[in-house]
Amino acid sequence: MRYILSVLIVFCLICPDTLGQRKKVGVVLSGGGAKGVAHIGVLKVLEEAGIPIDYISGTSMGAIVGGLYAVGYNAKALDSLVRMQNWPFLLSDKVYRFNQPFTEKESNEKYLISLSFSQEKGLSVPAGFVSGQNIYNLFSELTIGFHDSIPFRDLPIPFACVSANMIDGKEVVMDKGILPLAMRASMAIPGAVDVAKNMGAEITIGVDLSTGLKDEKGLDNIMGIVDQLTAFMGMKSYENNKAMVDLYMNPDLKGFTAASFTAEAIDTMIQRGERVARANWDKIMALKKQIGLEPDEDAAPHLENRFLETDTLIIGKISIEGVKEKDEKWIQRQIGIKEFSVITMDDLHKAISFLYGTGAFANVNYALNGDQIYDLTLRLKEKPASSLNLGFRFDSEEMASILLNTTLSHRALRGSRLSITGRLNKNPYVLVDYSFGSNMLRKLGVSYMFKYNDINLYDKKDKVDNITFSYHRGDLNLSDIYFRNFKFQLGLRYEYFNYKSVLYNTDYIAENLKSQGFASYYALAHFDTYDKKYFPDKGMSFRADYSLYTDNMVNYDGHAPFSALSADFEPTVRLTRRVYLLPALYGRVLIGRDIAIPYLNYVGGEVAGRYMNQQLPFYGIHNLQVFDNSVVVGRLQLRYRLGMRHYITLTGNYAKQSESFFDILKGDDVWGGGAGYAYNSIIGPISVTFDMSNWDQKLGVYFNLGYYF
Repeated sequence: MRYILSVLIVFCLICPDTLGQRKKVGVVLSGGGAKGVAHIGVLKVLEEAGIPIDYISGTSMGAIVGGLYAVGYNAKALDSLVRMQNWPFLLSDKVYRFNQPFTEKESNEKYLISLSFSQEKGLSVPAGFVSGQNIYNLFSELTIGFHDSIPFRDLPIPFACVSANMIDGKEVVMDKGILPLAMRASMAIPGAVDVAKNMGAEITIGVDLSTGLKDEKGLDNIMGIVDQLTAFMGMKSYENNKAMVDLYMNPDLKGFTAASFTAEAIDTMIQRGERVARANWDKIMALKKQIGLEPDEDAAPHLENRFLETDTLIIGKISIEGVKEKDEKWIQRQIGIKEFSVITMDDLHKAISFLYGTGAFANVNYALNGDQIYDLTLRLKEKPASSLNLGFRFDSEEMASILLNTTLSHRALRGSRLSITGRLNKNPYVLVDYSFGSNMLRKLGVSYMFKYNDINLYDKKDKVDNITFSYHRGDLNLSDIYFRNFKFQLGLRYEYFNYKSVLYNTDYIAENLKSQGFASYYALAHFDTYDKKYFPDKGMSFRADYSLYTDNMVNYDGHAPFSALSADFEPTVRLTRRVYLLPALYGRVLIGRDIAIPYLNYVGGEVAGRYMNQQLPFYGIHNLQVFDNSVVVGRLQLRYRLGMRHYITLTGNYAKQSESFFDILKGDDVWGGGAGYAYNSIIGPISVTFDMSNWDQKLGVYFNLGYYF
């Protein structure tokens, strides 16, 4: 009897399958960008069939789905996650505008190309379209509890992903380290089947998202070309991996690309993943028998990520990596998170966005380590402090405009900064600005501008003056530098207007226009919570400024100085998901006598400050007009969004003007309106507007392509 038992024990050790021990199963998920959501549909059916998943590997989006599945997000949870994300934002390096410092708000959405450089490293050309800032922080949020550097074999389901060495192009298997970093690093290369087998998988299930090589019709857009190049590069590896799997599934994803992240596309691709798995149901059940399971046996992983509904965190210690010691306390004050405090995930998102939005860092990532009480580690990577920037615009008034800028910074985060900006168009200028940020968070600035102006003045429909002059401006100011939504500035300014030629038909211009200089004192306040500079969906803007003008720092022309007060209030009102109401109330009042010609109220066009700094926009007035000393304008715009980026607008505006503000209600009535179409493109807004007013009584057309500057 003892002999028989001994033989049985030895036999079982040699052949464990004889005791019913099943084979290990590995699931391999290929890359494909947005098409990777089809993996979720396949996983749903595998769970329904009771198929165990002992190992999971993937590339690109397959690594993302696989990594999240490995830490406890089942197919149902993944389905909800991918549908609720703002994918265009996640796949960019944008920062929600609300979380940006005010200085960054003013400079963003102006340049098409921005390249960083430093004295040590030279010019830094971007390694890809995006650095992965936003997607990485989403991964960090979804993998709380797994932020330590660990072997991925220790995850609830052992996991590995494949990336590429950017130096020699060789595949790199990532099976240990920081999980969200590995998921971000994975690229769309089909080389994960042998990885699953090396992990211990005896049975492999492969999900391939490729749609084959495209013909010329499929190469008419950039994403089609990218898909084709990816297919060519991975063709040999693809064939090898296809032959190695025990069950191969290829969802029908023709017509979709790596960038198909719309809600409709995501829904369809998940369904097609589920459809191809159900079409292979008999093969799945046959594989289940091969694994060593009964048809009705449920061996699917039933994991649940306990952080799925996490919104509140208890923070222990806070450490900051990648910056100098003297900057750590400053950063802690700015992010608003204290040690041993309770925060929400939204608090953490705002802190990360603010730091990245300063423009001082190439990446801002975080790790939460611990259990119940989490130590927060901020990992910051400073980027080269200086930059080269290029902007371009074309419109029907000034034709082509080019904006060139170089910014030289002593330090990326705080310190001195020299900015040189040049605009090339009908009215070119050069602006040199130097600023210094102190530890008291104030910015002391000094600047000089030279601008050439060639402007036409109209009286309603009639052209009355053409003025050519050069403009010199020196400015000394003090302002807050790192307030997120509010800017306050005090300054002293000197301006000199040197008139070259004047062709005039009005006595007032002839008698009063002369080359002269003005010294002024000014104060400016601006509150801005818009979520986007162009086509905002929420937020508001309020701006007010006051200037006191002299010709000798004390008086003007032998008597008391004159002054100007202006204000502009523009909120956003949402009516429906696609319809918005954009009211505006703005105006400018001149106080005093003998107002100098350069500081009169100028009205016209769609763009504020196009020709004169104080120029007020008005739909229906197509040219620059001189108005009375007091002007108040009310505007109401109805905006309807078509699709994701197309807009139809209907705009009406009404103005009152008078020499005295107290008689404004008795002043002239000016009304106008327009209808337009706009497209929010990657190179800036593209728009065309048709408008008319009772002032010049003719239909006008204005076309614009690019950001305003």
